[in-house]
Amino acid sequence: MSIHPNTANLNHDRLVDPIWIGRPLAVNGEELGEEREAEEALAVNTEPTMGV
Repeated sequence: MSIHPNTANLNHDRLVDPIWIGRPLAVNGEELGEEREAEEALAVNTEPTMGV
């Protein structure tokens, strides 16, 4: 399992910037589509809530 940023650049998020929990696994980058430039990041949520 990996944790990665959530930007518009799917390839970079999953192929370059992931943090692996456990043993790293191969990722088929061709399935992610064409690489796009990352969009501007959303505002940081400093007050998260649990869904009810």
